[in-house]
Amino acid sequence: MKVAFSLNGEAISVEAAPTVTLLDWLREDQGLCGTKEGCNEGDCGACTVMVTDADGARALNACILFMPQLDGKAVRTVEGLASPDGELHPVQQAMVDHHGSQCGFCTPGFVMSMATAHRNGRADHDDQLAGNLCRCTGYAPIIRAAKAAAEQAVPVWVKDTADTMAKAPDISLNDFAAWYADNPDATLVAGATDVGLWVTKHLRELDQVGFIGRCPELRQITRHADRVTFGAGVTMTDVLEAIRDDYPSYAEMIRRYGSVQVRNAATIGGNIANGSPIGDNPPALIALGATLHLQLRDVTRDLPIEDFFI
Repeated sequence: MKVAFSLNGEAISVEAAPTVTLLDWLREDQGLCGTKEGCNEGDCGACTVMVTDADGARALNACILFMPQLDGKAVRTVEGLASPDGELHPVQQAMVDHHGSQCGFCTPGFVMSMATAHRNGRADHDDQLAGNLCRCTGYAPIIRAAKAAAEQAVPVWVKDTADTMAKAPDISLNDFAAWYADNPDATLVAGATDVGLWVTKHLRELDQVGFIGRCPELRQITRHADRVTFGAGVTMTDVLEAIRDDYPSYAEMIRRYGSVQVRNAATIGGNIANGSPIGDNPPALIALGATLHLQLRDVTRDLPIEDFFI
């Protein structure tokens, strides 16, 4: 399928199979090997890239990020972190100054997580780097580098926007429901933090894939007097921000859910609908008395979440 996005400031339009990962495309098709393959399952952070869309910049794991998920967005890899004339990004310079790298394999992922946090003005460095693993440098000099870089301005060249990128049109929830009813065997992909591993670890071939990222209604958060309603496509990062004040214990659980990169991709609906026996959200949502709002074609029903699991 056709995918249009920005890569390190340059417009890209490419035909890509639905389950080709950004990591493989960068390394094998583009020769951009700074983005590393470590665990290939979203755990180590060596493949971290910065992805920007209308909601801002987020750090994501390229190893479980399918190419169609990038449509209409802006991607920046470690090769595009320095300025066009070679000036280092503040986090790169700080890593040098504070001796934040030894073997260097994990370093590109660290600096991309740091650069994204730097752009977003985040100073909770321990949390922001919790999804990046290092076996030889140790974390102290890396955290010192992150703190030092926080004092520097965000370079203009990394302030990507996706506003001018062509992208596939949005679809309505009813259109999506009708399509899924006609294609019940399709694999639905939201953040791909689970489905990505089917491809990279189980080596599964997915015959038909439906990406739900173009359905705005699935990304909505609505506050009511006595409850909060989340679309199935709301990321765990956004769930965390929405419930932090009203449900602090649940928020603290979500803070330990995966990593920043995982929470930036994983969705609340995906974590429920995959029916995993180790799913993080369902026990908490059952305890909170959550209700699921389900739809098949144009028929809707409400169901207590504990009755959803059979």
